[in-house]
Amino acid sequence: MRYFFRVEYDGSRFGGWQRQPDVQSIQEHLERTFSIVLRTEISITGAGRTDAGVHARRQGAHFDYEGLIDCGRCQLSVNALLPPEIAVFNLQQVEPDFHARFSAVSRLYRYHICFQKRPLLFRQAWKLKHRVDWEKVRTNIPALLGERDFAAFMASGSGSENSVCLVKRASLDNEGDILVFTIEANRFIYKMVRSIVGTLVDIGRGRLEATMEEIIASRDRSMVGETAPPFGLVLENVMYPGVE
Repeated sequence: MRYFFRVEYDGSRFGGWQRQPDVQSIQEHLERTFSIVLRTEISITGAGRTDAGVHARRQGAHFDYEGLIDCGRCQLSVNALLPPEIAVFNLQQVEPDFHARFSAVSRLYRYHICFQKRPLLFRQAWKLKHRVDWEKVRTNIPALLGERDFAAFMASGSGSENSVCLVKRASLDNEGDILVFTIEANRFIYKMVRSIVGTLVDIGRGRLEATMEEIIASRDRSMVGETAPPFGLVLENVMYPGVE
């Protein structure tokens, strides 16, 4: 039987989602904990691989288990054993052909930027010291929309040759004294969101003369700006048809 769950985590001290040698990962902690609770080896598949230091609010994941699970009790037990930075919720049985990665229809990321020292946000927001023309940044955001080839934003180690993504929405909004860049797409390539944020900031700083439209059309990695740091990025949600 296949089971789906959501997971929220602060990625500050982890090497990312994916299990890897000599580095703590979200996947490793989840697999170890579910295996202890269910008393059998559990392999977990996530909707996507967040980088080291990146956070998530509603990451999606699934695993297979031969038997019925009391989802409420299992969830309580797993959360009691997980480190405080990781929590699971919405554990539920799903159809056998459901897949946390391939059944997803959309992914939503938010990147947080602040402009002064914020001790409670230093692991959740990028503190910018530069002077940025934010109106110039906003005029470049519409170029991201639609089905575009984001090869220029593909970082080394991507593991995929497909750089075409359908961006459904992108915006830059003030939330109090925090600036939030929001982007939703059917898929994202490796470090794409952080690369886009860094490029937009460099356009607003005047470090890049090319527009976002020109950079995307070029398919040239050398034209993009610096990659924004990971700690400002949150995988806000992964959307599935008929599954919360």
